[in-house]
Amino acid sequence: MSHLQNITLCLTIGKRPYELRQTLESLLSKLQFPNIIAINDFGDEESNNVFHELCPHGKLIDLGYNLGHHKAIDYMYERVETPYVLHCEDDWVFDSTPNLEGIINFLQSDQKITMVCLRKISDMEFSEIQNSLIINRQSSFVDTVEVHHIHDQWYGYSFNPHIASLDNWKKLKPFSQYKKERHISRSYRRLNCHLVYLQQGSCEHIGFNSVANPEPLTWLHKLKNKISG
Repeated sequence: MSHLQNITLCLTIGKRPYELRQTLESLLSKLQFPNIIAINDFGDEESNNVFHELCPHGKLIDLGYNLGHHKAIDYMYERVETPYVLHCEDDWVFDSTPNLEGIINFLQSDQKITMVCLRKISDMEFSEIQNSLIINRQSSFVDTVEVHHIHDQWYGYSFNPHIASLDNWKKLKPFSQYKKERHISRSYRRLNCHLVYLQQGSCEHIGFNSVANPEPLTWLHKLKNKISG
């Protein structure tokens, strides 16, 4: 399919080889991307091996030192040569095939949309009140869900699996100037831009511990780490 030539699968990976295998096997069984780039900002051999096994033609970036999540994404995106990216992390499972052609046409039709998120809306943790405020919209390309009006910071941008134009990143680059994901979201919202979800999402979250933003260590864990070296 010609639209696959216009998309690079971009992956942030590291320290979750089991989840990475689930992510890649579930996604690549549905879509064969000719362009794949991954960055392992943690350098673990297990994740690198999984990537090489399942993406033998893909490009793996392992610099041997830690850049930090946002800076690593900048580094990866600077090497993208296609007009669109499918951004993904290493802890998602895909159970349906997203309509890439429809999504790209939709993005081209509305410059205020930052991305189309592939996460199932049912996988989101919305309150009963928030669920009642969700707006479903139909288009000739894809049917979408709008949620940006239910929160004043989020839903301008997200690192959940999504499809976006590379030009979208260029509007605010580098991402490394923003400390947290919500700061990126707020910046897009100030440009009167927001994201949408697919009504029929394609993936669900299978990770619990974020390697990009790990939970702070308790004093006991800090003591154990100090003792163990």
